[in-house]
Amino acid sequence: MRMIVAGLKGSGKTTVLKYVSHKRPDIKILNAGDFFAKVFEKYGLSRDQGDLGIPRDRYVNIQKEIFRAINREARKYKDVIIDTHVFLTKKEGYYPGLPEFAMKEINPDIIVVLEYDPKMILKRREKDIKEIGRQRSAELTVEGIEKEQAIQRGFAFASAAFTATAVKIISRFEKEKREFEHAEKNAEEIVKLFGNQS
Repeated sequence: MRMIVAGLKGSGKTTVLKYVSHKRPDIKILNAGDFFAKVFEKYGLSRDQGDLGIPRDRYVNIQKEIFRAINREARKYKDVIIDTHVFLTKKEGYYPGLPEFAMKEINPDIIVVLEYDPKMILKRREKDIKEIGRQRSAELTVEGIEKEQAIQRGFAFASAAFTATAVKIISRFEKEKREFEHAEKNAEEIVKLFGNQS
């Protein structure tokens, strides 16, 4: 099975997928950001700088190259999760993270979209800026994050239409009773979608 897991920047996807790996180490997780980072490094750019600073025509070619590479790697495994974003913010506006050519290359069975309380995402983004100096290409207000989550849904459904792919939305707006409770619950839901380990 091939799955795409998407969430806004600062939504804690990495933590969720760590729990998935703990529960099902046989599921291979491919982080699209790692593939992009290698290419951007050639141009002396960070991931966020590359997303923002490369002109559209070059960016499309980079995306095509990267999703071909992801597909080649994914073919080696029975069960795969591709960790990516369904859209990104460029200076021209919102840009599809999974355009038609990317979806046809990966041909996923399902797109899982993670949604959270915008205040929680904002705290993570502010923490990134304070602790590691990472300014993401993303909103820094609750209202902006609410808008991004609506945009994320729209892009997820649009991408899914290219390959007749199902979309599952996992929303966690309730308060956590303990740290990482949301991540653990989301990991459980993701693992269930893969069925029993054979």
